[in-house]
Amino acid sequence: MSHNRDKASDLAEQFKREGHFDRLKEQILSRSLAEQNGETVVQTIRSEVSAIVRNMVLEDDNLLFKNRGSTSALIESQLLKDGYQKLTENGKGIKVDEYVSTSLSDPELLEQVKGNLMTILQSNEKE
Repeated sequence: MSHNRDKASDLAEQFKREGHFDRLKEQILSRSLAEQNGETVVQTIRSEVSAIVRNMVLEDDNLLFKNRGSTSALIESQLLKDGYQKLTENGKGIKVDEYVSTSLSDPELLEQVKGNLMTILQSNEKE
């Protein structure tokens, strides 16, 4: 069983090393969202994060003078809290978990990933 797990881990590592994971991530995040007037997912998230940080600074301007690391950790914890719920508070944001889940269920995307994995496996068999 652990031998199979090692093969799966090796395959996942090679998938990343060959850049497939980064391309997949870029493909998912660069999609336009109709409900956001054509903004991409990344643009929407950046806009929401900027608004959240701006509001946090307005509520506590001491954040500007604190250690950058601790301020970053505080902001990150607020964003991660409740499954990125803060990104949808103003009604304009994106439900990150839902979007990622839906994107990863896309049959076309799944076929692309399977194809990449099969190519890697076939390449490994030739070696």
